Amino acid sequence: MPPYLTQLFDYVRERHPRCLRGIEEARAVSPQRFDAIAEMFLSWLVGARGDDAIALTVDSFVKFTTDVNMAQARYEADGHYAHSSFAEVYADHYSQNETMADYLWGVFLTNFLWEHHVHISIFFRDYFLSGLSAASQLVEIAPGHGGWGAWALSVLPEARLTGFDISPASIEIAGSICRAAGLEGRATFEERNVLDLNDTLSASADALICSLLVEHLERPEQLFAVIQRILKPKGLGFVVAALTAAQVDHIYEFRYESELVRLSEEHGLRVLATLSAGPRRQLPRARFLPRAMGLVVQKRTHDTF
Repeated sequence: MPPYLTQLFDYVRERHPRCLRGIEEARAVSPQRFDAIAEMFLSWLVGARGDDAIALTVDSFVKFTTDVNMAQARYEADGHYAHSSFAEVYADHYSQNETMADYLWGVFLTNFLWEHHVHISIFFRDYFLSGLSAASQLVEIAPGHGGWGAWALSVLPEARLTGFDISPASIEIAGSICRAAGLEGRATFEERNVLDLNDTLSASADALICSLLVEHLERPEQLFAVIQRILKPKGLGFVVAALTAAQVDHIYEFRYESELVRLSEEHGLRVLATLSAGPRRQLPRARFLPRAMGLVVQKRTHDTF
């Protein structure tokens, strides 16, 4: 194993041994691909947070994962998500910078430490990034921790990225990841609600990334309309959504993969590829399988269906 990943495994064995099995299952998906993705993300992490970064961020990951498991258990008991309004979640969660920072660092590690997210990460590289030109103009909606955008820029040497997020903590963390990756000259981030973006961004992006945002919205159709508007004709989008997966800030409950395909098609987007992945283990007698679904979409032209 490469050095940063070895450090992570050693820390998990010492401090969080109950999490070791799940992480080993994530690596088993594709050990070589896992090691490469993990070491890339961890090198950025150490560059952004310093020598204690891996220990600090693993602690955040364990807390985040525990909170998610508890939320899923409540969801199983209640049959619905805990929150139903964006305003409620914003007041309790997004506006709290310290809470958000810890949350985002925890999410950063799920890109490769959660088994089903490993599948989504490989899908991102093989089915989305492989289809982009080296000089693509990228937009990222709700970059969160910034890992997806940094990955895209590291693969596409002449590309540039603009990210929009409502959270000051996200803007700070995403910027720190890009600086650690040596990409700060090619990435800019703005604190802004993408649903309020005006027509100045219409048909401006060759490609667009939007990971795990749509389930945080009361009206997900608004997001798909924005994606369609921002992309150039035949531009590519990478969208990830959570289905029947409870978290403190999840509002809209998707139950079927077809819901996301339909939203794409109803808003001028062709669905080129999809992948739906769930964890190997779940709660006993669970009714709801928490899944992440990735979609590669393309903006239709007027004469092409």
